[in-house]
Amino acid sequence: MTPPADDTPRRPQGEGPPPTYTPWLVVRAAPGDQGTRPLPAGAVYYASPDIAVAPADTWGRVRAGDPVTVSVTAQNLGHAAAPGVRAQFWWADPSAGLTPQQATFIGTSERTPIAAGLAETLTCTTPWTPVFVNGGHECLVVEIASLSDPLTSTFRPDLDRHVGQRNVTVLSPQGETQRIVLTLANPFGEDARTTLCVRTFQITGFERLPGFGLPLSPADTLLHVDDPVLAEPLAALGAEVTAREPGQDLWIGDAAVDADARCGGYPDAVLDGLRRRRAPGHDFGRPVAEVDLPAAGTATVELTAPLGGTGTAAVLHRLTQVCDDIDIGGYTLLSLPL
Repeated sequence: MTPPADDTPRRPQGEGPPPTYTPWLVVRAAPGDQGTRPLPAGAVYYASPDIAVAPADTWGRVRAGDPVTVSVTAQNLGHAAAPGVRAQFWWADPSAGLTPQQATFIGTSERTPIAAGLAETLTCTTPWTPVFVNGGHECLVVEIASLSDPLTSTFRPDLDRHVGQRNVTVLSPQGETQRIVLTLANPFGEDARTTLCVRTFQITGFERLPGFGLPLSPADTLLHVDDPVLAEPLAALGAEVTAREPGQDLWIGDAAVDADARCGGYPDAVLDGLRRRRAPGHDFGRPVAEVDLPAAGTATVELTAPLGGTGTAAVLHRLTQVCDDIDIGGYTLLSLPL
């Protein structure tokens, strides 16, 4: 391949992969993600459609005690091959501000070259066996890298296109409520007020998703129902997405500081990147819990949501942790009719 001439038109900064002779590896945070980073405040970057688990049911749920294969689809949207791409995989209990110190390493994939404009599935060579704890909710984190396109901001999908995060539901006995203890973390080296916000959506007609031929799995479609890329295909399907009263049917306890736990934080360069994402006045949803956290401090919030959706509708609660006007992370609770 011949490198582009010097007079090749350049895209404005922030519109995706540059037209230069370089690789551009991406783990998508959302369906239309082209790898532009940092992501805007409030972006849903903790439900990557490129992280997969198998075996899983139609809605992406796994069964406790059964070994699971974890994989990631890595895209190279650049104009040069990326040699020796490798993925690393972790799991962790739910945290709205997940840091490396809170996660457990699963394993790595084999190194794989990815040609320009193509994608490859990188599979963890070590199985993950999920355990039914914390209401059956876990987080997966994946990082990909090549010597020619390295990682820059570990564990931050909002700052680095090489990082992906996905919430996974471990199947619980039917009829039980969904109970989850969510960790809130202050990754900064100074005290910070932390707020948990929520948005709630109701989805009808979702039962027609399997077999409809959408570009995403049924589970990923539900997790990204308000993404503009999906508006037209969802309308064609006859599915309807409406906003509900934030936090409706979701019980949220008080945030309790964990005096004995520390989240560990991030390198200084990552913290600087987070501070640049500060968005005063941004609407992250209805505040439902608030706590003042010490440097690298953590707090826990207990959440309970009924299984079974609402009649024939599915209900999605989207939670976002905000630290001093900075979007630190989030989590989704999805309730499907039994």
